[in-house]
Amino acid sequence: MSEDVLGTPGVQKRAIAIWVVVAAIVLLVVGTIIAFAVVPGLADNGRGSPQAGASPTPTVTATPAPAASPRPTAQLDDSDASDVLAAALAVPIASVGTDADLSELLKNIAVGSYSEELEAQWQELVAQGWTMSGAPIIVSSEVTALDTGASPPTASVTACIDSSNVSMLDSEGKPIGDASAQMPRALHLFTLTQGDDGIWRISSHSFPNDPKC
Repeated sequence: MSEDVLGTPGVQKRAIAIWVVVAAIVLLVVGTIIAFAVVPGLADNGRGSPQAGASPTPTVTATPAPAASPRPTAQLDDSDASDVLAAALAVPIASVGTDADLSELLKNIAVGSYSEELEAQWQELVAQGWTMSGAPIIVSSEVTALDTGASPPTASVTACIDSSNVSMLDSEGKPIGDASAQMPRALHLFTLTQGDDGIWRISSHSFPNDPKC
């Protein structure tokens, strides 16, 4: 997805992505860290694959995040797109404890590579012990392309998102990164896909070469 490193252009992108995704406790972007491969003992904390002797079918306790309202087939205007993004921004991925709960939480708002991105962010938050507060604001969003002939229908959306009210803290409660080097307001590129149920979900996410907005 985006580049990683706090305090550089690549790191600014990582920070922005994580901010984008998590809302009440919310998002900033993405190191592709698969926590089970790199953090010993994560499974012992009850997050991820079942422990030896545990039930092979994990108990799902999460409630699916509210979906944006279903739309007629292959229809999506700027207001609809903003509703889809708002639903995604409001998802508290850090509040769930297992990957089964995470899947249930995300099923109304994310599919494809975007769902995988959120899972990677969740694993990183859990592994690092990071916490977040505040919520991002959608400054503007525009449907730049709509493919009504695709199966399923897809749309491209460009959104300016302001995450200046979002803060991320490390496991000791200290701010992560240099605030002066961060870019809290940035353009995001989303691909939306419409399901058979009429609901549009985010299927991919990236940044333009110049994310300023």
